[in-house]
Amino acid sequence: MRFAAIHARFMQQRKPSNVTKRPLKFILSKVIPVLTFSLACGPFAFAQFSRSLEIGRYVFTGFGGASFGDDFEFPTLIFTNGGVTSQTVGMRYAAGYQIGVRGSENLGDHAAVHLEYSFANQPLLFTNLSPTVPSLSLGHNVSRLSYDGSYLPLPPSKRFRPYVKAGAGTALFFIRGKSIDEARALGINLRDSWEFLFNWGGGATVRVDDQVALAFEFKNQISGFPSYGLPRNAQISGAQFVPGVSRDGFMHNWQVNFGVAYFWDD
Repeated sequence: MRFAAIHARFMQQRKPSNVTKRPLKFILSKVIPVLTFSLACGPFAFAQFSRSLEIGRYVFTGFGGASFGDDFEFPTLIFTNGGVTSQTVGMRYAAGYQIGVRGSENLGDHAAVHLEYSFANQPLLFTNLSPTVPSLSLGHNVSRLSYDGSYLPLPPSKRFRPYVKAGAGTALFFIRGKSIDEARALGINLRDSWEFLFNWGGGATVRVDDQVALAFEFKNQISGFPSYGLPRNAQISGAQFVPGVSRDGFMHNWQVNFGVAYFWDD
């Protein structure tokens, strides 16, 4: 009866992860209005350029910007010797810098495909992971590789070209070696984790000449939560506490980038 009552209370609490809305509010209040204004004013701002531009079939873009983390909470069961309790484990992904490269191919006047790699520095903080470790800070990076498609409503002759895009790929959540050693010394065994991802976003390019353009982009990277080698439930085996995290839902990671694009043909 005790297990049934605890399990029922746990399932009632087990909702999608408690996510703070700061990065989303930033996107909605800052980035999207700027992009909307650019989309509205861009064609007029560049109306004085009457010469038609040549567009290269291939594009290489180097970019940098920011990757915005979030706070998550996971109610997690703890199986003890003959019983069960629960605790709430927290995971906080801090905001950090991001760099990356993108190779693109234009498919006609209004579509393109992209292969993109990005590297983000996002420190990770675990809270309430075990009774003896109330918080654990980790040096943490995220590498992402994705294949995307985009739609560009304006023709290639325009200097200002907004676009929308979406795609899929994979992400490596990488814990630095020193942090893994420090966690192991506290009795917590961690490892790197892979997750599939889906992304959507949009942006715009502004052509400087036939071969160079400035680029702006915002993107939402959506993936499952990495396990880092931790089980979904914690347990007490004898006198040893084995930490776990009951990961639920999806992680939304917002990114804002600025870059320079170079166009060329065969």
